Amino acid sequence: MIDVKDLEDVRLSRPVSVTDLWDIDDRIDRLSDCVERLEKVLEAFILLYQKERVKSWELILQEMTREMVQKKGNNYGNRTG
Repeated sequence: MIDVKDLEDVRLSRPVSVTDLWDIDDRIDRLSDCVERLEKVLEAFILLYQKERVKSWELILQEMTREMVQKKGNNYGNRTG
């Protein structure tokens, strides 16, 4: 059975365990905040990557268009209208 010492230990451990739970809850809140900030940073990186990739493709397409215009100009002369 439970003796007096065991009951005393339970009484003493209860406030400590509640304090530990509050500490754990605070840590979880901080981790949650960190995860949210990391998520925002990752979204910003993805958006930046996509914009830079679009810029690269635009530059490539502009260069290809310029080369095609130059080739047509060389083959057919410079026509107007």
